[in-house]
Amino acid sequence: MKSYVYHMIVWVALGLSVTNTAQAQTQDTLIAERDSSKKVNMNLSLGKSDDDSEKSNKKKIKYPRVFGGLTFSRIDWGFSRPMDNGSFTFSEENQFLSHSRASNFGFDVAQFGVRLDDNIKVYTAAGFEWNYMRLTSNVILNQNQAPLTPTFVDPNDVNYTRNVLTSTYLRIPVAFEWRSARSRGGDRVRIVAGPMFGVLLKGSQRLRSSELGKQSFRDTYNLQSFQYGAHLRVGFGSFGVFTKYYMNDMFEQSPNQEGFRNFAFGLTLGF
Repeated sequence: MKSYVYHMIVWVALGLSVTNTAQAQTQDTLIAERDSSKKVNMNLSLGKSDDDSEKSNKKKIKYPRVFGGLTFSRIDWGFSRPMDNGSFTFSEENQFLSHSRASNFGFDVAQFGVRLDDNIKVYTAAGFEWNYMRLTSNVILNQNQAPLTPTFVDPNDVNYTRNVLTSTYLRIPVAFEWRSARSRGGDRVRIVAGPMFGVLLKGSQRLRSSELGKQSFRDTYNLQSFQYGAHLRVGFGSFGVFTKYYMNDMFEQSPNQEGFRNFAFGLTLGF
């Protein structure tokens, strides 16, 4: 009888232990799934993706693997700092390009690449990039002229309260990305670097004055038709910072603007 009672106690204890363990594992799974559902993937893509979600890592992934397709990622928003032969102070010939603020905005819409292993991938992309320079001079840039020449307007005749030189480029970055192992929250540190290229799509000057209202003129304004440079991105999860430096001149066929180059930096969203 005592032996029977003893065995009953042992079996009940084992049953309770297994039940508690199963409940704990179920609870942990639910918590993990809930935490994973809270993560927002900032990359929208269509095609064969380089999915970095927790769900994709439940099965073994074979490397190398190719990815590519449409995307909406690497959204940059920051500042531009044009430099005149390495100086932020412009020469006398370039004073008409002085500005109160310059900004840089862009994003990628297509990508193609290869992930070599869990940490390294190589890819190229295509997207768009805009640069805006809010000029402080009361000046109109002459159209269809080389070199770039300004016409200064008497403020007593027309006083421009807004004077923006804009450029729109098709951007083509080539990138080498390294990412760390996952943190406890599932995110990674990312470092991305490589060359980038741009093809001019259009240039414009947007003006506003009380005398003439809003005006917009479209021209190349001797903006570089093909630009090249380098980019660097550092981030954690989907957020990071970027910097870009364009190694050729901002303007072409314009001797006074030789050595006038652009440097940009700011925040980036999506890797």
